[in-house]
Amino acid sequence: MSAWKEKLRRVVTVEPVIFFYMTSIFIVTPAYQQMVIIKVCQDLLKNDTICSKPTHHKGDEEIQATASYILLLYNATLSLVSIPPAIMLGSWSDRAGRRSVMALPSLLSLLSGGLLLAVALLDNISIYWTLIAAALTGVTGGYVSIFLSSFSYLADLTMGSSSSRTLRMAVAESMIFVGGTVGFLLGGFLEQECGLEAAFGAYIGCHVLELLYIVLWLKDPSTGKNTCTSAYKEDTDEQRSPGDHSRLFILKYTKLSFKAVFKRRSGQERMKLHFLILCTFINNLVAVGDQSILLLYLMYEPREFTTAMFGVFNSVRMLLLGFGLLGLFPVLMRCIKEMTLAKLSAVFRIASYVLLALSNNTWMVFLVAVIGAPAGISQAVIRSLSSAIVGPDEQGAMFSFSASVEATCILISATIFNGLYPLTLTTFPGMPFIIMAVFMLIVLILLQWISEMPATHPRLVISD
Repeated sequence: MSAWKEKLRRVVTVEPVIFFYMTSIFIVTPAYQQMVIIKVCQDLLKNDTICSKPTHHKGDEEIQATASYILLLYNATLSLVSIPPAIMLGSWSDRAGRRSVMALPSLLSLLSGGLLLAVALLDNISIYWTLIAAALTGVTGGYVSIFLSSFSYLADLTMGSSSSRTLRMAVAESMIFVGGTVGFLLGGFLEQECGLEAAFGAYIGCHVLELLYIVLWLKDPSTGKNTCTSAYKEDTDEQRSPGDHSRLFILKYTKLSFKAVFKRRSGQERMKLHFLILCTFINNLVAVGDQSILLLYLMYEPREFTTAMFGVFNSVRMLLLGFGLLGLFPVLMRCIKEMTLAKLSAVFRIASYVLLALSNNTWMVFLVAVIGAPAGISQAVIRSLSSAIVGPDEQGAMFSFSASVEATCILISATIFNGLYPLTLTTFPGMPFIIMAVFMLIVLILLQWISEMPATHPRLVISD
């Protein structure tokens, strides 16, 4: 039984961690957005009857613009607070283990969920208190810490097998979309039938389950622990020296993250790594922008989605994205190179955003989900290629730098898309999605550039 359990532990690893965390995010995001719209409506119209039903005020431009501004502040707070921990925690996990970093975001998310629940329950609490909830979530890096620790864990586990690594990372990446499917369905149902309070309660429950899974089931891979020792020999004296340990901690792990990304490597491997991180940045920029304005866009005329319909659409969309990674991707990898699949994935994502921008009825919006089904493949390939370039003792550091770049996306994306949406609301509300399609075109160009670079040994590093 013990041997069987250990084998199962190597098969089922970080996937449930990503699933629970992303389910919680996709439950809380529309719930929070809906709460912002209701609170803003109550503040502007002073009419609880009208504000309790979105269909009564969905076309109000002042409510849309003010809600978009508050969402911008929320995302900006989340981004600014999460950047410093994101850039340190990966390097720290190379030494301390991946599980510790995985557990941190859920611990403070419990407090964040409690504050959101309080704002939903108490009418006299200002919606701006939710900015503290954003800070609590961001202080441990939020979802970027989950990603960097999870994908570093898989890189440790699949060291020496590039094809296995790509597939394992694709499965882990698919958990984002499976979690999205469950999160949007469950969140939409709870909001419609039980209210926002139930949705925030489910958010808290997801983090409780995630913490229990990490503590009771997950174990750090031995590979990560064994390979990290040599990388920190040079820092032993620094660690043992007296002084401000907190400051040394920050400087040391920040330095290791930058060193893993900017050190000289054979051939064009360093440039390739930089391009891959840039692709990750743009992919995340678009993904965050998508979720920041999608509810506002779909509720606005002529689409006029209800909260329940929005949940159904996002669930279908996430389910198809998950199918693209779990079902379609492994089959296509048998006959098509992974880089070619990544480029095709970017093309389908571009087409889906153009269609979304032009959609003026329900069937067109749902067609977006079908066309965008392969869109998740590109990021899975990008993560795999990035981890193959760096050494086994640099996985956490590299993913930490990449995660800190992703964290900046929250602020930049909110500034671009939440700022642009109110400006184009009366002329062409779909304009932000056209901008997203342009960004994905840049990703496609970068992927083509990377594919034309000569391949070199992935672990050969030139000394400075």
